[in-house]
Amino acid sequence: MQNSRRLWISALMILPLASCGFQLRGARPDAKLEFNSVHLEVTTGTAIERDLRTAILAQGNTALATDRKSADVTLRILQENQEKKVLTINAQGQVREYSLLYRLRFDVLGKDNGVLLEPTELALQTFMSFSESQALAKETEERLIYNDLRADAVSQVMRRLSQIKPAL
Repeated sequence: MQNSRRLWISALMILPLASCGFQLRGARPDAKLEFNSVHLEVTTGTAIERDLRTAILAQGNTALATDRKSADVTLRILQENQEKKVLTINAQGQVREYSLLYRLRFDVLGKDNGVLLEPTELALQTFMSFSESQALAKETEERLIYNDLRADAVSQVMRRLSQIKPAL
């Protein structure tokens, strides 16, 4: 009797969560790109180029074009920066915390070179504590943080691309 009561109470508590409409990013069926091909104008061999290629090809319905003329849209990476600034220092003048900033500036052009998305800048920032005694580990942590910030920027670019409806 006690177990069935707990089961009913649990079910009643979980029911509102099931109807809230929560979905993971990218899980929406309408998040697919509305065009068949994309040309990337980005420095070849960079991490951002690799991540964008992977994200676009993961869509399944969109190919990467080798030149601008054969693509439905052109994604241009205008600028990519990583900035590291001292945020706090201790009484001895040693750095205690850094501010890490990742900036990505991009735009999207259509088949006729018309602007589909004005130049847009994403600025992602986080903070990292620092200790001289753990300098090597903190260097690795910094690299991983920048990788995460870049992945987040790519995700935001892909969401903005999914909102573009070019005239094909």
